[in-house]
Amino acid sequence: MRPPPPFTRSLAVALGVSAGWLLVVAVIAAAAGDLAGIAGLAAVGAGMAAACGVATWRSARRLETWLGDQLHGTARDLDRSQQAFRRAISRLGDTLAGTHDRAKILEAVSETAQLAVGGQRGIFYEYVPARKVLLARSGVGPDAPELTLPLGTGLAGAAAADRAAIRYPGAGDGPVFPEPEVATAMAVPFSSRGQLLGVVAVYGHVAGETFGDDDVEALVTLVAQAGTAVDNVSLHEEAQRLSITDGLTGLWNRRQLDLRCQEELERAIRFGRPVGVVFCDVDHFKNVNTEWHHQGGDTVLVEVAQRLSAATREIDVVARYGGEEFVLLLPETDLAGSQILAEKVRRSMCDEPVEHDGKTRTVTLSLGVAAYPHSGTSVRTLLAAAQEALGRAKQNGRNRVEEAQPMMRSTG
Repeated sequence: MRPPPPFTRSLAVALGVSAGWLLVVAVIAAAAGDLAGIAGLAAVGAGMAAACGVATWRSARRLETWLGDQLHGTARDLDRSQQAFRRAISRLGDTLAGTHDRAKILEAVSETAQLAVGGQRGIFYEYVPARKVLLARSGVGPDAPELTLPLGTGLAGAAAADRAAIRYPGAGDGPVFPEPEVATAMAVPFSSRGQLLGVVAVYGHVAGETFGDDDVEALVTLVAQAGTAVDNVSLHEEAQRLSITDGLTGLWNRRQLDLRCQEELERAIRFGRPVGVVFCDVDHFKNVNTEWHHQGGDTVLVEVAQRLSAATREIDVVARYGGEEFVLLLPETDLAGSQILAEKVRRSMCDEPVEHDGKTRTVTLSLGVAAYPHSGTSVRTLLAAAQEALGRAKQNGRNRVEEAQPMMRSTG
């Protein structure tokens, strides 16, 4: 609120001067014993009192008007602030309810946090465990350079390291570069499913005030609610992942493989490009389960999955077809190229034993290779051709690669 207008100071000066003159006249008249002077003094005092009364009334009216304007302006500013906060809360609610996009949720959280406590700037820092740093993700411009804070450094870094809300001025040090240089700030750690995701920080106060305990409590509550939303996103992502991946190996499951095969085959037909398919089967897997039990069998399947992934390209698809069978989908790869890759995979398994519970054994694969357009023109015929070749590999002694015959090709 602005200081009172000048007329209030003028009134105070006038009253002080009048009181001083009355005191002087009264002293002189009393010393002279002049009754007429005392009577005159009384008359002057009455006149001055009346004049002061009128001046006081006018000043009171002006002061009343000034106070009314001030209160109206304050209420108007408060209403604007509350409207902005309500809009931000509404946007946050809509975002939390209507999206599974983690980045959008975190952006809405930092914006709402800033408005909730009257902050000048809100930033969400993502925690990067591998580097042990905080990386600014929202609250900075799209073209801004990467802003990082080491864990434990500055206000946000301290909040992340201590897993506790921090207010400045207060406990701990204040913001450091590249954090904004401000007189007051807050930082609250942001967690989901028990894991630290980052820190929500608010820097500066729009009214020049200092953040208090109530502001910290409000920010902690908002971040906790947003953490619940991120938990839901994590559960949704996990459900999606489980619906398309194999729970043991983490590879694509058979359902997802069928979809990817159809997509790649349609692309190959459209552009006249080849697509390779490799069917893989772990040799004598029943013996593995008998000797190493099911836990050892799982170890072998996981190891096979890892070696298949390591031997293939980034664009290739590695899937668990079921049991001990795996399938490789190889875009832009003809029959000869698919056979070369299959042989590479076979060697990667048999050349290095698999270890489990202090024991080792050599694990081998039998593989069948097919390709579009050599071996078939549909997903069904391509997989059937690769399976037929796999069967011949097993019949011919296992631990080998066989390719599909052209006669398997079909338009079915």
